[in-house]
Amino acid sequence: MVVPKLQGRATVEFRIQQEKFRQCMVVNNFSEHTILGYIRAIKRLNGYYNRPLESLKEDELVGFVCALKEHYKLSVSSMRIAVGAIKYFYRNVIDQEALIGKIPFPKKEYHINTILTGSEVKRLFDLTYNLKDRLILKIIYSAGLRRSEVINLRPEDFDWKNMQLRVRQGKGKKDRLTVLAHNLRSDYLAYLKEYEPKDLLFFASNRSIPAYGKMIYRIMNDAVKRAGINKDVSVHTLRHSFASHLLSLNTDIVTVQKLLGHERIQSTMHYLHLNHRFNTEPRSPMDVIYT
Repeated sequence: MVVPKLQGRATVEFRIQQEKFRQCMVVNNFSEHTILGYIRAIKRLNGYYNRPLESLKEDELVGFVCALKEHYKLSVSSMRIAVGAIKYFYRNVIDQEALIGKIPFPKKEYHINTILTGSEVKRLFDLTYNLKDRLILKIIYSAGLRRSEVINLRPEDFDWKNMQLRVRQGKGKKDRLTVLAHNLRSDYLAYLKEYEPKDLLFFASNRSIPAYGKMIYRIMNDAVKRAGINKDVSVHTLRHSFASHLLSLNTDIVTVQKLLGHERIQSTMHYLHLNHRFNTEPRSPMDVIYT
């Protein structure tokens, strides 16, 4: 199959459809990340066939999904986002419910997550570039945060009296409470004194720009190189390590589920490759690796 070049120009009709698509997602409280990903997928579909999307047939939509894998080499997760976007677009913008039911979601792939040892995590922190970078990575690990969650932190989210951290609008648009590490406090107070954040806790080198995903990605990559860690790791590896280390500290699986903000216990059970016993008092694993 020859893959058409993405050369189609956005017609006035498509722009109207795209804006209706965006508004529908905003009204349904989709995250900004999901909205951008869905719009990107529909733009790709429009450029792929270069004709009105309402004229496409089932086999053409399936062919497009096939091309995402075979020719554009997208990951399964990216393909699933594209299929989700197509289904949502055709249901809510073009009103072709019968058509989208026949488009299958690519089967999920399951991989064993890379886990850092306690000594590797500590070395990672010790070799960060500056106080701000170190605090960002420490918070992600010590509280089990996602990259988007650390970006949205505010100073008032830290409850040092009860050793709890409030996570605002995490995945699924849900707030939750997770654990704070005692060892984190000295870096946190030093950061407040040096950087004096006013609203959000973290910002870019230009203080008027909030912290963003690629910035966190760069901080993690630089720290990994400095620490000489040769494993296949990402920012999310710190969250995986948090969960696995909690289980090794005998924290029960339901508590770990709540701290991670997992809706389904099955997502948390993925970390049960470590033997553990039950304990009702969770501790941040960072307080252990610095003991």
